[in-house]
Amino acid sequence: MTTFFTVLILTYSVHGEELQMRMVYETEAKCSAAIAVAESLVEEPLAVRCVKSNLISWSPRPQARPDDLEQY
Repeated sequence: MTTFFTVLILTYSVHGEELQMRMVYETEAKCSAAIAVAESLVEEPLAVRCVKSNLISWSPRPQARPDDLEQY
């Protein structure tokens, strides 16, 4: 099964200013598991979510070598 990098986005407020923290995970499952930890980092999180990217983190199929890869 192909998996994709997933970004956990934690939005919170400090002294009235909205801030975001982003953490990258190899799978959506790992990101989902980290939500509780991320929420505990701030007193009152405004939003916490995982966003799956289109970048492959693992694939069962071999990947073709890039054409610009140097030969040794």
